[in-house]
Amino acid sequence: MLSWFRREEKRSGEKERTPSAAKPLRFEEGTAKEILKRIKEEFGLDYRRQESVTLRKIERFALKHGFTSFEELAAALEHSSRLKGGLINSLTVGETYFYRELDQIKALAEEIRANRCTSLLSAPCSSGEEVYSILLYLLESDASIPPSLHITGIDINTDALADAQHGCYSPRSVSQLPARTVEKYFTQKEKRYCIDTLFKRHTSFVYYNIFDPKFPGLGRFDAILSRNMMIYFTDEEKRKALSQLASVLNPGGLLFLGHADISFVPEGFEKIHRGRSVCYRLTG
Repeated sequence: MLSWFRREEKRSGEKERTPSAAKPLRFEEGTAKEILKRIKEEFGLDYRRQESVTLRKIERFALKHGFTSFEELAAALEHSSRLKGGLINSLTVGETYFYRELDQIKALAEEIRANRCTSLLSAPCSSGEEVYSILLYLLESDASIPPSLHITGIDINTDALADAQHGCYSPRSVSQLPARTVEKYFTQKEKRYCIDTLFKRHTSFVYYNIFDPKFPGLGRFDAILSRNMMIYFTDEEKRKALSQLASVLNPGGLLFLGHADISFVPEGFEKIHRGRSVCYRLTG
């Protein structure tokens, strides 16, 4: 059933289709729901609460790529990993900005200062603002970033990962930063603000799906920042995701989640306070 998500690109240089003017549009809900079911099984994303909006997004995506029905789109997805990636990108557009949830950033900075955290995972990292925020805060508050610190950002949205690697942002993304910080560490290029390359020495951004069986091979981390990913998961998928995150967290490591991500203490963790933030410490 999931072969359409796992096959390689059928051919390189694939051209975008153009819809035939003579062919009627047939976007039947049943086929679209099958696409959503496959997305849920592969990526854990459950769009049932936003189903009508999500179906419209898939229809727009299909039309943009020249398909006149969900059946045509589903068949094409079986042979095109690039098309599949484009669909996932269209459904996982995140909204974030620098210094979002600053209390968690401060708590992580304290762990880093105390030499309890030299490896950090941001999952999902979106377009990189949260990753760079930690480094910015360290540099602004301590005037230095520990040379051994490395932050890995992962996401299933390839467009967001490209933005993170590029490190250039809109005025809205930097609006919560002090003006002196923007002036000191960003270069304005037209209407974008590009972060200093010194921060990129401490970062890497890679494509990873936490539900992939190979996910534990990503490495080991002292802390994980995972905000607002699990709001799209069922409780069953949340527990599976938490188990996957625990598999890459060092014993005693900390897990920081978004306020609405879970309503229970994950198995193998204890709920603790770090400054003004609540997080979960791996006890196993």
